[in-house]
Amino acid sequence: MANSERTVEKRVFSGQILLYKRRFKGKESPFWRARISVPSSAGHLDFSTRSRYEAEAERIAIDRFREAEGRSQQGLPLRPTQFARVASEYLEWKQGQAKVKRCSENAYKYHRSIVESALNPFFGEMQLHKIRPMDVERFQEQRQNNGARPGVQVQPATINRDNAVLRAVFKFALRQDYILSIPTIENVSAFARRPSFSTEEADVLRSKLDDWVDAPHEFDGPHVRDYRRLFRLYCLVIYFAGIRPGKEMASLRWEDLELISEGGSTYVLLKVHTAKRKDGDLVVRPVIGLAELWQYFEQLEGSHLKKDFGFIFGHPRSTQLASAYVGRPVASFKTQWNHFIKWAGMEFEPSPPHRRRTIYSLRHLYFEQRLIHSDVRLHELAVNGGSSPEVIARWYHHATAKEYAPSLSKVIERVNEKPVNG
Repeated sequence: MANSERTVEKRVFSGQILLYKRRFKGKESPFWRARISVPSSAGHLDFSTRSRYEAEAERIAIDRFREAEGRSQQGLPLRPTQFARVASEYLEWKQGQAKVKRCSENAYKYHRSIVESALNPFFGEMQLHKIRPMDVERFQEQRQNNGARPGVQVQPATINRDNAVLRAVFKFALRQDYILSIPTIENVSAFARRPSFSTEEADVLRSKLDDWVDAPHEFDGPHVRDYRRLFRLYCLVIYFAGIRPGKEMASLRWEDLELISEGGSTYVLLKVHTAKRKDGDLVVRPVIGLAELWQYFEQLEGSHLKKDFGFIFGHPRSTQLASAYVGRPVASFKTQWNHFIKWAGMEFEPSPPHRRRTIYSLRHLYFEQRLIHSDVRLHELAVNGGSSPEVIARWYHHATAKEYAPSLSKVIERVNEKPVNG
């Protein structure tokens, strides 16, 4: 800050944190600030602890240091940045390009209109490095279902133009070192299919997951096997229950898990915490999983991974992250999925156009298998998956058995109940 200088300074936490106060225009601030650096990451964080007391400020700074260290060990940026801020910087850069004739003024104005009208309303408050392919897919679904006029869907060509601007923002962010990689942003078409697995491949996939758990190198630490056991369970929950990877899976808790037998049926009941209402309460969606899933939870009996309460996919005690992360939910298994699917030799679909499979492909597999092998109604399947009948019919009509094709090819009337977002 201009015209400011440090006054009191103190090194703490083995010298990795500098606590200090600052004088501005001759007046010393009563609040302690902190400047921290992480050995495994470039740059530093400088912030106000908002505390007048040295001991409290030190505790706050140490907590922030551990969070920053955990992000660094996971290959994440030291300074998380919201999408809206980076998009604003991108537009400033784009405007500069227009002034020196490296792009047209119309191109700049078009990108600005897409950022302001479509991208920021959806991605604006998200941290840039946490945006995953499934977030992009949800954005595309929302855009497709909410056109400029009620009842009018956005055409695939429009969404693909949105995708082009979204890619441009991410490319700019990569050049500016805000992110380490760009998420997959696939274009859509009127008849686009999502990458998935065949029934035969699904059986192979489950076998490969078992082998993956037993495949660590003899010199690997215990945390490797622990994370692989959690990863296998994570994949199978999606496969047998259709829950979205990411926030929905991370919200699952042991105390909400139950095996129920009633009316001649047996199923696994899970509860997904999807969002907060305006009054601050969480919205909970019950999810019915196939009974076969229960055995995989039982396999964790007797291990420290099985608990009576807390997050099912919490970081284990063996983690190499800071101790503060133990028990917190794993935000993403994307990196392990990428290693696993390549190791299993199943990264791409065997038939053209040979699309790359993501962990979200397991959710697609769930819907396809339920449509092929059961008589569940579309509305019931959609509610269980937190989607809508229209979305299910549009994306998965190719997967249905011939006897279901006539009903699925008809226009589905909207149900009278409150619609569920995809």
